[in-house]
Amino acid sequence: SLVAILLTAFFARWVSRKLGLIIDYAAQLAQGNFQARLHETGSDELGVLGNKLNETGEKLEAMFEQLEREHSELEKLERVRKDFIINVSHELRTPLASIQGYTETLLDGAIDDPAHNIRFLNIISANAERLGRLIADLLTLSRIELGITKFQFAGYYVESMLKDCQESLIPIASKKQIDLVIEPVPLEPDGNRLEAFCDSEAVHQVISNLLDNAIKYTPIGGRINLQARLVDHPEHKIPFVEIAVQDTGAGIPEEDLSRLFERFYRVDKARSRELGGTGLGLAIVKHMAKAHGGDVGVVSEVGKGSRFWFSLPTRDIGLEEIQTLKPELTASATSYTSTIFER
Repeated sequence: SLVAILLTAFFARWVSRKLGLIIDYAAQLAQGNFQARLHETGSDELGVLGNKLNETGEKLEAMFEQLEREHSELEKLERVRKDFIINVSHELRTPLASIQGYTETLLDGAIDDPAHNIRFLNIISANAERLGRLIADLLTLSRIELGITKFQFAGYYVESMLKDCQESLIPIASKKQIDLVIEPVPLEPDGNRLEAFCDSEAVHQVISNLLDNAIKYTPIGGRINLQARLVDHPEHKIPFVEIAVQDTGAGIPEEDLSRLFERFYRVDKARSRELGGTGLGLAIVKHMAKAHGGDVGVVSEVGKGSRFWFSLPTRDIGLEEIQTLKPELTASATSYTSTIFER
């Protein structure tokens, strides 16, 4: 009948239009438009097909966004790797060139020149020491980042750790007539002596690095204070202890503060090298603190000195003995480092 013919024609046209929408949507997916969606679906067979295509589009969009993020991260890591290799090559090249140059000069006859041979040998020795410090710091930093440094966490009295570091660095500070003072350490809320849950050897290295920097950049007759205080942590319910080294040095320009804990970053490159700095001490401080679940920071004002601090938990926060940190070096950069030291 005429009604049946009209209904059949209408149904055929409806199916054709719906199928056409599905085909157009599939074509958009094929062209990479993963944000597009099919708005008309339904519960019939074509509707189920449309829903499945929509799910596919959502998954493809999520996968594409993930790939874009990973690509962006890989580009960032590649820049870090290149910068790392350039910096390491430069830092190694300088002392090696000096050692090679003065060694060749001595071999060419200067060894028999009493006016210069001792001076040349002292220069070679100083550069060899600088090279040794650089290699030691690079190895320390790489091991922490790779998560292969084993930390032995336990409770230690903060005051005792500060005194150990003070005693180690007092002879060096005394040569510049610098007062190295420990400020009174607060007690726990329950009245007991303040403890930090940490690896004491790692913390000793962190404090020593900060004190060594402070001594280098504090003028003769200056003062360095070792401080400790309890602070709240944004994530953990227990209090953390903030240990700080405050000096009366020249201070640091504000534009340099945000980059101080980067590898090889120096405010005054020439003076840093002259004083024997490797440019890695503060990077080690940062990674050591992070490995303990803490943080680092600096407050400084030109002409008024600097205050470097790091934080440690006062109780066990569930840290693993072997920390696995997200490495800032790519595998290639770390492999490159290992290759240098194995040669």
